[in-house]
Amino acid sequence: MPQWVVDEAAGRRGAPTTWRAAPSGASVPRAARRRTRRGSRRGSNVGAVVLTVVVVGGAWWLTSGAPGLPPGVIAAAPGGAAVDGPGGDGRGLTGGIVQDGQGRPDAVPPSAEVVALADEAFLSEEGRALLYANRVEVLDAASFAGRCIFGPSLRPAPAGGAVGCHVPLERSVVVYAPADPRARGFVVNTLAHETLHVAWVALSPDDRHRLTPLLETEIAAVPADDPIHEQIAGSVGTNPDARPTELFAYLGTQVWREGGLAPELEAVYARFVTDRAALVAVHTTFQGELDRMVADVEAAYRSVAEVESSNAQARAQHHADATAVESYRTQYDVQVAELAAMPVAERERLLLSWVWWDGTELPMAPADDTLNRAAELLARDDASLRSRDEQLRAAEAAAGAEHARVDALAEDLRALQAELDPASPTD
Repeated sequence: MPQWVVDEAAGRRGAPTTWRAAPSGASVPRAARRRTRRGSRRGSNVGAVVLTVVVVGGAWWLTSGAPGLPPGVIAAAPGGAAVDGPGGDGRGLTGGIVQDGQGRPDAVPPSAEVVALADEAFLSEEGRALLYANRVEVLDAASFAGRCIFGPSLRPAPAGGAVGCHVPLERSVVVYAPADPRARGFVVNTLAHETLHVAWVALSPDDRHRLTPLLETEIAAVPADDPIHEQIAGSVGTNPDARPTELFAYLGTQVWREGGLAPELEAVYARFVTDRAALVAVHTTFQGELDRMVADVEAAYRSVAEVESSNAQARAQHHADATAVESYRTQYDVQVAELAAMPVAERERLLLSWVWWDGTELPMAPADDTLNRAAELLARDDASLRSRDEQLRAAEAAAGAEHARVDALAEDLRALQAELDPASPTD
């Protein structure tokens, strides 16, 4: 048994050590502190606005992660000082500590909020026991800041989008909870992901060794374009030893197929989660809502663009017609002036015909009759242009109001996405 385990059991805490080889060839989480960070998801261009769809269930190392991570946010494995993913160095600390069921010496009962989240995550009695053996904190962005950002020397490291962490040496689990109630599924999935990381550490080395190839087989069956692959890769980073626990947490909270995964794997999950299909549904429902919001905004922008394009064409045609009418008004005025300057006898003999700007034909007739008819057409055109302008103004105002409404929807979506990352600016 490593000396640091003996020291920890005796209440003595030594300096953090570097990664150690897993016993019996098993891939054991090595970080004494893990962070949960989230993987990125493809974005959607909405008008001039870029809407980045958050991937529910980011990456999670020994720390664990929650579902639906914002762009650039990945899950990380906590270790004594491991920072995994973007901005991390890929190093872990000491090997994971198997929960002994006794929990922290100063353990306190879980809060009502934690119990409610455990209920919504469908945790079993064993799953709850493992979770409650830790001090579980559910924090807002301000309180969460810096709690899951640690470097190799246990000093704060550059922010990398952590949303939760499990600190085995301190028997602590920290979960970030966005203020927006629509992100509830995100929080539930984060807690569940963290719990599965704790559960992986609690498994025996033989169990971990036996389950690892099953996990690899199951992830290989997931379509290559599924964001979960990017999330796992971002969470593992340069730490291949973190892959088994990441697979266990990601598959357990985000992947469900009819009949479940491999029976042996489902049997292990069943120890910690009573209804894994329902737990995955928490993830897919939240992600589905985000996808729906993005789709709605994109469709609304397309609709507004079509209306605005139609209005622009109508406005351009109105301008062209108004220009034509003014041109014919000028010609009319010239003809009236010329006719008025003629001697009466000559004027009475003059015949005129005219093809109006819109194609209306004024057949050959006495000049006065033709000009009178032209005057009627001018009056008609003026009335038509005024009516069309009023209708266009109403249509343009309606389109402007709809554009503002869609802009508000897009801003609401961006705000929700940003809130999924506690490191995002709040202004």
